Amino acid sequence: MSKYLFIQSQDPFTEQRTRHQFELIGQLHDAGHDVSVLLVQNGVTPARRGALGEGLDRLLDGGVPVYADAFSLAQRELEEDDLKDRVGLSDLHIIIDAMLARGKVIWH
Repeated sequence: MSKYLFIQSQDPFTEQRTRHQFELIGQLHDAGHDVSVLLVQNGVTPARRGALGEGLDRLLDGGVPVYADAFSLAQRELEEDDLKDRVGLSDLHIIIDAMLARGKVIWH
C-alpha cells in the first residue's frame, strides 16, 4: 500500500473544502494505506482541546496519526497542553522525512 502525508493548512470552521479532504484521508486509511496528517497554519484550530472538529475527530477515532506543527501553534499562542489527547506535536521535519521515504505528500 502507499504512504501518504497530508498537510492540512485550512481551518475547517471557515473552509468547506476541508470536509472532503478529511473524508479522502479517512477513505485512504480505511483502504489500508499508511496515512498521517500534519496540521499547519489555520489547520491547527480543530486540534484544540474542546474544539468540535467533526472531520478531524473522526480521523483521530479511526486511528489516523495526526500531528500539529509547533510553529503554527506558537503563532496562535497555543501549547502542546492545549491539544486533544491524540494529537502529537511535530515540526516540519516530518515533511522532509516523508519525502525521503518516497511517500506522497499532499498539501491542502
